[in-house]
Formats: sequence, C-alpha cells, structure tokens
Amino acid sequence: MTEKGIFTSGRYGEQTTTALLDWYDRVRRPFPWRETADPYKIWISEVMLQQTQTSRAADYYLRWTALFPTAEALARAPEEDVLKAWEGMGYYGRARNLLTAAKVIAATLGGRLPESYEELLALPGVGPYTAGAVASIAFGLPVPAVDANGKRVFSRLLDLESPVDRSAGEAAVREAFVRILPRDRPGDFNQAVMELGATLCLPRSPKCGECPLSGICRARERGTVLLRPVFSGREKGETAEGRMIVLLREGKVYLRKRPPRGLWAGFEEFPWEAPPAEPPLPPALSQTEGADFGLVRCSFTRWRVSLRVTVVPAPDGLQQNVPGGRWAGGDELASIPLPAGSAGVRKMLFRAGLIACPSRRPKAGAE
Repeated sequence: MTEKGIFTSGRYGEQTTTALLDWYDRVRRPFPWRETADPYKIWISEVMLQQTQTSRAADYYLRWTALFPTAEALARAPEEDVLKAWEGMGYYGRARNLLTAAKVIAATLGGRLPESYEELLALPGVGPYTAGAVASIAFGLPVPAVDANGKRVFSRLLDLESPVDRSAGEAAVREAFVRILPRDRPGDFNQAVMELGATLCLPRSPKCGECPLSGICRARERGTVLLRPVFSGREKGETAEGRMIVLLREGKVYLRKRPPRGLWAGFEEFPWEAPPAEPPLPPALSQTEGADFGLVRCSFTRWRVSLRVTVVPAPDGLQQNVPGGRWAGGDELASIPLPAGSAGVRKMLFRAGLIACPSRRPKAGAE
C-alpha cells in the first residue's frame, strides 16, 4: 500500500474516523464558537482563527459578536468601527473582507449566509478552507476544511514526502481527507483534525504517545515524524531597523494617513521609516531630534521591523511641510484603530502620561 493510498482500505478509514471522533468527544476544548449553530458566528470565528492564536481569538470573538451580532449589523457598521474591533489581531484585510462580504449577504441574501460550499466560496475574502469549515460545521455538508493543522496531521499519517505547500502534496492530503470524511459528522471531524494538530500533533514537539491515531501513523512507524510535513523552499524573512516619531503639540499627537492601497491601507499611524521596508520620511520629520522613548517591533509580510521611538515637540510649520496628517487628542487617539507598532506606542504614551488617557482621568468631584 503506497503512502498516498493508505486510506484506500476501509479498515484504515474507519479506524481513523472512529478513533479521532471518540477522542475529540472526550477532550475538545470549550470555545464559545463551539456552543453555537449560527452560521454567521461560525464564519466569524473561522476567519479570526486563520492568523490568531485560539486563546486570543476567543476574547475577540465575544467582543465582536456583541458589537456585530448578525451579518446585517456588521454590514451597517462604519469601517473605522470594524477595524477598531479587530485591532490587535493584525492582517486587517480579514476585517475589511468580512465587512465587504457582510454587505453582500445583507443586500442580496436576506442577511443569511449561503448554504452551499460554492456560494460560500464566492463571497469576498472566503477561500477553500473557510468555505469548507462553514459548510461542514454550520450546514453539515461533507466538505473538507484543510488548514495548516490538517496538512501536518495527514502528511504524518501518510508519511508524505511531497511538499504540502505544492499542488501534488496538497492534492494527496485532500484526497486522503476526503476518503475518510464521515458524512454524518463532517463538521466535528474537521474540528477534530484541527484540534489534534493544535494540541498533540505539534510541529516541533509532537505528543505521539497521547495521539489516538498513533497506531496507524506511517511517520511514527518509520521514525520520520519530525521530518513531516515537507515544505518547499521559502523566501527568507528580512529584518529592518528604523525610527518612529511622536510629535507632540498642546496635548495632541501627529498622525499621518497611509495610502489607500498596500501595507495597512488607509490606516492612521505615527510617522516612521525603516529602509528599505518603508519610503523615507519627509525632511521636516527625518531631521527632527527629541527624547528617546523606547523600542517597538512589528511584522508584516516577510519583514521584521524594530523602530526606535523618539518624542519630539512639534516644530513650527509642520502641517505645511508634511501634508496628509492631522492632530489627535487622547479621546480620539484611544478610539481609532492603529497598526500594531503605533498601537504599542499609544499604550506607552498613555502609560507615561504624555497624552491624557480617557480611562485614567479623575471623575468629576474626585480629589
């Protein structure tokens, strides 16, 4: 029996399905999205979980569904409110896609998510994984939802030598997944695979002794667990160092707005530069001097950027020399969404008392 064909035997498929679902029923973690059958809320959770740790996503999920309990409520929300609710999770395109898709759902589908895989896949920002997860969990359709956890689990079960981030490896994983996906509990099975990958079939320290599938795992049998999955060559990440400038004037700070396309499109932020990851600052800012305020780090695409923060009293004529920015006081600064690096500096400013923090002001009548 070849690695690709390990599940062509009914015995292997039945053993895997039964063992995995029995294990999942015993140990699954009690996340809030597992307590609902609402397709909208399941969709929100799956999008959040794509690039966010599960423990962090739970808090965001509860806040989000309280603010935007339905697709129609989300569709009515201003983009700034949506981005603010997403702040801290990064990859803000996910939030914008949710808003765009919610508007489609509200305008053309009566506020309800479509019930077929193909229609889900047609929504803005919805890819094969998200469509499969929602279709199987919310609507009980026998569709696989193969994420990074699923690729890792099945590459080890198959002892797959093909890279899982290339078409041949992806096809082998998906074929094996489809062969054993139970028609009566597809959503639970998809979640069980994710749970296994997140808790036991870990990338660097797999807990094979606790795994319900250890008896049929080819990689464990052959001693290749830590060699699976195989990935193709990846572009090496780059590092950059630069400067972020906090300009102060009469209790306000200066924010610039990013272009409508590209990195953090349309967001406001403290001005910064980190060649070659960011174009240079205008001379009116790059030549300023001030007090060192610490270091912040942020990541985007393949870059890891360290920024030395400098607090500078605003020079005269700044607004004329640096177009496209504005001044914001403490109340407004606290309410607007900021990219990760600027959001970290905002906390530092509030903590140091350089800008009035709304939550720390004394109440009327207090001494």
